[in-house]
Amino acid sequence: MNPSSNPSRSAQTSSEMTSRLVRSADKPLDRMDRLGDMGHFPVLVNAGATANILFTILVVFLLERWLPGSPLAATLPVMLLTTPLLVVVFFLLLNLAPVVLLRLRDKGTRPVPTLARMDFVQDQHRFSSWVYLAASANMAFWILTAWSVFLFFDTVTALLLTLGAAFLLTFSPVLLRRGRS
Repeated sequence: MNPSSNPSRSAQTSSEMTSRLVRSADKPLDRMDRLGDMGHFPVLVNAGATANILFTILVVFLLERWLPGSPLAATLPVMLLTTPLLVVVFFLLLNLAPVVLLRLRDKGTRPVPTLARMDFVQDQHRFSSWVYLAASANMAFWILTAWSVFLFFDTVTALLLTLGAAFLLTFSPVLLRRGRS
């Protein structure tokens, strides 16, 4: 049987094509299906995510400075290996806890907003699950990158350069969008 003569096959293909043609800004939050959709978040949402990353890098810098002078310094070789992983776990739990709590509380009575109309506080728990995985991987990347940089360069200059790089990379969807408009 020729696949093009099968009506359900052509309807499915047409449906798939239509879903791909929906503008990212018009997609409901729970229908995000590609990383590029994140470029259509409102500026405030991107700013909040960027501020979260920058604050985390600052905490990692302060931890790096405090740890060698702390009473835990006697176990420094063990701490150098385990502390970055503990920091990653701590920040991921801290970031995902509100999502879990809001999902438990959500009754699903409000309509799911589009990407362009989402509210940073009220809608942060309504993404598809893979979005949280991507955000968690991004957070882990910045924690481990910052930890590695500060392990060798424990200076305010290193902090400022790391913060600058993180700002440019995490806020780039807004910066690039502004450049195109």
